Amino acid sequence: MGDYILVIFSVRTSTMQFNMLLQKNGIRSIIVETPKSASASCGISVRFSAKHFNFAKELLKKSGIKNFIAFYYVSTRFGKTMLTKIS
Repeated sequence: MGDYILVIFSVRTSTMQFNMLLQKNGIRSIIVETPKSASASCGISVRFSAKHFNFAKELLKKSGIKNFIAFYYVSTRFGKTMLTKIS
């Protein structure tokens, strides 16, 4: 699978709201378990393709959805998955 973005919130309701917002705006997204290395969360995150990051960031900013923690860029290199906090 290609590189992707995880959006992490502190509250599950916000996670689900943002997932629905992305989908309503034509971005394929799913709810996944948050990796332990990004554990300051509600336990679930929204995952979507990295190519949609800028649009998704603007959507979040305009949405008023609260409890946002961070965006993480997730990539796999040489069989190792790496998370990089990007905001």
